[in-house]
Amino acid sequence: MSMKMFSVIKREFVSRVRSKGFIIGTAILPLLMVVLLIVPILLSTLNSEKERKFVIIDYSNQVFSPLVAVLDDTTKEGKPMYTLLKKETELTGYQKLKSGLAQQVLDGDISGYMVIPKDVLADDSSMSRKKVMFYAKNVSNFNLMRTLETAVSEVVRTIRLQKSGFDPVTVKRLTRGVRLETFKVAMSGEEKKDQGFTFGVTYALVMILYMAMLLYGATITRSVVEEKNTRVIEMIVSSVKPFQLMTGKILGVGAVGLLQFLIWAVFMLLVSAYRVQVGQIFGAGPATMMGVPSLPLNVILFFVLFFVLGFLFFSTMYAAVGAMVNSDQEAQQMQMPVIVFLIVPIIMIVYIIGNPDSTVAVILSMIPFFSPIIMFMRVSVLMPPVWEVALSILILILSILAMIWLTGKIYRVGILMYGKRPTLPELIKWIRYS
Repeated sequence: MSMKMFSVIKREFVSRVRSKGFIIGTAILPLLMVVLLIVPILLSTLNSEKERKFVIIDYSNQVFSPLVAVLDDTTKEGKPMYTLLKKETELTGYQKLKSGLAQQVLDGDISGYMVIPKDVLADDSSMSRKKVMFYAKNVSNFNLMRTLETAVSEVVRTIRLQKSGFDPVTVKRLTRGVRLETFKVAMSGEEKKDQGFTFGVTYALVMILYMAMLLYGATITRSVVEEKNTRVIEMIVSSVKPFQLMTGKILGVGAVGLLQFLIWAVFMLLVSAYRVQVGQIFGAGPATMMGVPSLPLNVILFFVLFFVLGFLFFSTMYAAVGAMVNSDQEAQQMQMPVIVFLIVPIIMIVYIIGNPDSTVAVILSMIPFFSPIIMFMRVSVLMPPVWEVALSILILILSILAMIWLTGKIYRVGILMYGKRPTLPELIKWIRYS
């Protein structure tokens, strides 16, 4: 590496690392991870339920009392969480009572009211569920709605069974379902419990990989366009060869991205290793935090590897785009073909994660335009044969070298060209001229 290229790398690296954008961007992901990890735990440990008062209009005259017994939860202070008040009325007085209860709901005197129809316990031939109406100012509290629905369903089911001569406890015991616990079998034969953790982590890391290559690649395009517009590029190429300038830009910006990723990787490993201690700081018990699986080291290593290779591959194309255009508006249009190659793996993310060893997944993971993201998906979910991973990486490295050679020819001519965008025949002339 020549001193001139090193100077370009140093300039690109130092100017970006010292920027506020880099510092803020580096801090955002760890903070976001802490929030996503800790907030659900805090919410699960905090008793945010408040005391609620409901009016029950029970036309069946059999549901109210058992319902009170079922909804016997209490707050931390030992007070009833649900207070149920029974209202009785003839059918002819329903509308009048309903308007009065609606006003009480709006005034905040009651949290809501429930209407249980007379035929709710009927044992008819219809398999459709009976409807119980609930009215409240806010019906978007899905936990509360599910609690009420479950409680009423349990009471109605129990009464029906008793009327039919069955013991509800025995029926419940005999008809209880099973819970499917999933375990991931590693290459070593070790079995690890996995309740969807692999899918969630892979999905999140793939999105980070996609955004990083997209944003850092666009950074190279903007840098080239800015230097062309300010004519700084003309002074730079007088002392630095165009190929050295392009390579220096790519490596400099890539080093910034790699540094950022390494910081994130170290943070993720520390949080994963000390998740129990981190949870205790925020009031979560050891048992709760031990339920959060640790992040495998090999996933982080492949994450960094495919970022580096993917960035080098796509950044050369972004550099070529910057050399061909004269403004940010033109750059956005010319970047679309490159962005499409990044979007395709995102579109197929659910399929690839669900079928990592399918023929489609194997083929796409060998195509350099898709392999940085798709092979990482496969490695994270189900480790492919070593030869497939090695072949994918080899093809990607050879493609990077070919792309650098091709882009270098476009870059050499394009950075000094102004005016209209080049057509395809003109691009071919640039390559031949170089």
